Amino acid sequence: MNKELLTVLTAALEGRSVTNFSTEDTNTAAVKAIMEACGLNENSTARDLREKEAMAFALIEEAIDEILPKKLENIVGQFAEVKTFGRDDEVVFNIDKIGKNRAKLTISKGARGGIYRAAKLDSKYFSLATSVYTVAVYVTLEDIILGRSNLGELYANVMEGMEEIVYKETFEALASGSAVAGYNRIGEGKAITSTTKESLTASIDKVVPYVKQYGVPTVFGSYAALDGIANPAASNHPELEDSRDRRNYGFVQVYKGMRVVELPNYLVEGNWAYDPSYVFVIPSDTKPVKVALRGDLYIQRNTAAVGSEKWEAHKLMGVGLAMANNFAVIKVTDVDLGLGD
Repeated sequence: MNKELLTVLTAALEGRSVTNFSTEDTNTAAVKAIMEACGLNENSTARDLREKEAMAFALIEEAIDEILPKKLENIVGQFAEVKTFGRDDEVVFNIDKIGKNRAKLTISKGARGGIYRAAKLDSKYFSLATSVYTVAVYVTLEDIILGRSNLGELYANVMEGMEEIVYKETFEALASGSAVAGYNRIGEGKAITSTTKESLTASIDKVVPYVKQYGVPTVFGSYAALDGIANPAASNHPELEDSRDRRNYGFVQVYKGMRVVELPNYLVEGNWAYDPSYVFVIPSDTKPVKVALRGDLYIQRNTAAVGSEKWEAHKLMGVGLAMANNFAVIKVTDVDLGLGD
């Protein structure tokens, strides 16, 4: 695909305008470009459209693959590394300098002249399996060509499903840190696995000194869990700022100098996408979760035995936890799930 066509297509998918085009005109220009690339025009029949479906969707798929990694990075990039791989590539993440803080503790004096031997900074590799994830697509090529839907609606349809999958898998990976053997090495077994909202700040305080060895800690959690955090009273009256934060956001934005960040949650078939009772304390320069996007996204028609049809978008993806001994997972046992439980 040439650069100009890719620029117009990605803009139309994201609902953006480009030079000399409004958002609506950008969609029209993109559809026209797809039709021209596929040898279609305003006189093309439904049969013509069916014959060119694969070619047209190949262009759309390439454009979605161009913006998908950046979109997912915006969603989970604070604690997850998103990386793309070719379909036949080995999916491996380089975990660079994982031993840098331990090196400070393993420096020993050499035999002569005050020369010191320092521990070698490790480079470790993390392999990740991928699986095909599928999202139902409710916008067809005919809908787009005839103007019943636009490219932005197709993209939103695909992205909503992909975001939901990656978001859910990412938090399941983070939460699994409490069950990983290396997890309790944080603070030599002092990591907290469960607490109540009343004791949440005390639990955070216990793990912070150890998490700080890997970077400036940030506290992540659901809205329901984070409202249990409060700064201690002091002469500079931080409770005034806390009060403003609670009024504006529902929870404090800074706890003892650490950012407090809400992880958006949403309902999927009546259940939360991830368990809102978890709080994570993660060093800001560490991304323990790895997200792999492998090969090309492809959209295909799926015809059932009874004759009904639906469109599906498929993508090879993998989500995994690369290391579990440099962040803390705290489960708040009395969080109200808000689902009538």
